[in-house]
Amino acid sequence: MKLMAVICEYNPFHNGHAYQLSTQKEALGCDAAICLMSGSFVQRGEPALLDKWARAEMAIHYGCDLVLELPALYSLQSAEGFARGAVSLLAGLGVEGYLAFGSECGNAAWLKTAAETAVSVEFQEVLKRHLSTGKSYPQACAETFRTMMPLNEKFEERPNDILGIEYIKAINFFRAKLSPAVICRRGAHDGTEPEHGFLSAGGIRTKVAEGQSIEAYMPSKAFQIYQREVARGRAPVNYHGLDSLLCYALMRTKREELAGISGVSEGLEKRLMDAGAACRTASEIAATAHTKRYPLARIQRVMMNVLLGISKDDETILPCYGRVLALGNRGGEVLRHLQKTSILPIITKTADYQPQSREAARLFAIDCIATDVYSLLYPNPVAGKTGMDFYRSPIQLRSALV
Repeated sequence: MKLMAVICEYNPFHNGHAYQLSTQKEALGCDAAICLMSGSFVQRGEPALLDKWARAEMAIHYGCDLVLELPALYSLQSAEGFARGAVSLLAGLGVEGYLAFGSECGNAAWLKTAAETAVSVEFQEVLKRHLSTGKSYPQACAETFRTMMPLNEKFEERPNDILGIEYIKAINFFRAKLSPAVICRRGAHDGTEPEHGFLSAGGIRTKVAEGQSIEAYMPSKAFQIYQREVARGRAPVNYHGLDSLLCYALMRTKREELAGISGVSEGLEKRLMDAGAACRTASEIAATAHTKRYPLARIQRVMMNVLLGISKDDETILPCYGRVLALGNRGGEVLRHLQKTSILPIITKTADYQPQSREAARLFAIDCIATDVYSLLYPNPVAGKTGMDFYRSPIQLRSALV
């Protein structure tokens, strides 16, 4: 079975996502589409606007046949860690076909060349020189690519190209049976104004925060699901709900422990300790600790890793399972196919899963605590409770919107 895989967040699912799924699946002639989606927390180090079941439900209405969860350990990493965790999981599941993603340049050949360049000895030497001047890792990468490859615009302003390069590097490293399929991204990554009828997920979240309507920027059924979740007190979830939790987590963490948290290096633990002592909200802490060397998204990821207890040692854990969130029209067929090709267990009923290794138990524990923490952030506190992973079943298209 030839599959189109999409690594995504759908935070929230919008018109651009629907466009990508329908356009690329048809163009590539794939039998079905599988989405590997971040769960409770996303790569910016923030809670998702809606919970993972609602976002997965949106996707199966618009061309996705099977939604699996990207473990929280990987969703809270830098572009490299995010891509390696996701592609490794797809490879372990035995997914064959295409890895489809959006890109500012829309040029697969350029991205492949960049990925090959990025693992060269010369690239690493130039990168180290730029890092030694105090630049952040993304800035240093951008400067290195400018030195070694022709660019027509600022590379650090092309986050989807950067992520695409990491995807291709991971495909090569894990020898995944996936070919990159690139679609040119429309509009700015975090643009706040619509372009060509599309508005970015970041722009939609901004409108939600400002109390504006988002109906025009989401497919109809996706917007209905959003409305339903709002009515039930499960959305929208925002970063401010983490204020007390994150402040407490920083207060109780000793500096030497903070140094061992995933994403912490170069004395960042001291900046976070100082910011935690001076500030009383998560946003203030992140803004105070943020510098050119420490981008805001990195600070927020580190703070989430502190809250969830994700350490540098955890970064070495490779995917140990795939967990099903939702099944679309051909979901059952795709699932049966993966059960034959996968070297990893596929979880359809969380209560029945028994980790077979220390690494699997640790990865599973992080996922479960991430869901439990997220449940504390629902606008209506009684809408969530601990252990939701164990009693919420995968969404199936026939029961969607019920």
